[in-house]
Amino acid sequence: MPAGWRLDGEQLVHEAELYGWKLTVVSLLDAPWDGPTSLRIEPPDDPRATVGTDGITTELMRSISLAEIRRTAKELRARLGRSTDEATTAAVLHRVETEREYALMAREYVRLVQQGHRSPVTRLATAWGLSRNTISGRIRRARAMGFLDGPPGRPADRLTEKARRYLKGDDVRDSEQDRFDGR
Repeated sequence: MPAGWRLDGEQLVHEAELYGWKLTVVSLLDAPWDGPTSLRIEPPDDPRATVGTDGITTELMRSISLAEIRRTAKELRARLGRSTDEATTAAVLHRVETEREYALMAREYVRLVQQGHRSPVTRLATAWGLSRNTISGRIRRARAMGFLDGPPGRPADRLTEKARRYLKGDDVRDSEQDRFDGR
């Protein structure tokens, strides 16, 4: 777990200190959303301790990076196989190096294209907590390596035989993919 994060039963808990105040953010693993479920700000344990604000101020509230907390919680939920996004439950690929990993990533991309998502690259980037540029580069590389196929100048819309060989017997998603490929 990253610094400041812990797993507490069915909750992801993030704890931090802001201007001397204690911040606790909780995300429920079984919630139908990936963002935080609760946020608590408390004074330090020692009532005589000096804090950097005069109570809970706008400055204190603005210093809470909910976007970063949400991104980290979403990534941790995905690692634990508890994401609400189908793309992350299938295969969370923070690193794509082997041909099998390229085939897995290509499968997720094609699945999103076939489901009609307008920006599958953005959806994968968001789901996996990576930049859009990183995912886009990986998709281009997967196509160059022969894992993705489609009309020139258009998004790839199907897996190649090479990709299917790497995925053979992977799980029930193979039969779903065969439907997408028209077999």
